[in-house]
Amino acid sequence: MILSPQVTKHRGARLLAAHLESLDPETVPARERLEVQLGPDLARKLVFALAAPPRDRRAA
Repeated sequence: MILSPQVTKHRGARLLAAHLESLDPETVPARERLEVQLGPDLARKLVFALAAPPRDRRAA
């Protein structure tokens, strides 16, 4: 799939705008927005899968 520079430029601007909006304390958290779109079970699985793995304390 080949995307034109204009398409990717607009996508980047939308992603940046969404990120900046997420910094507003009155904005609905991403997890809650996912729950509305995907349902609570799938949202929980997705967030868990995307979360960074816990650090192994023995390695410190």
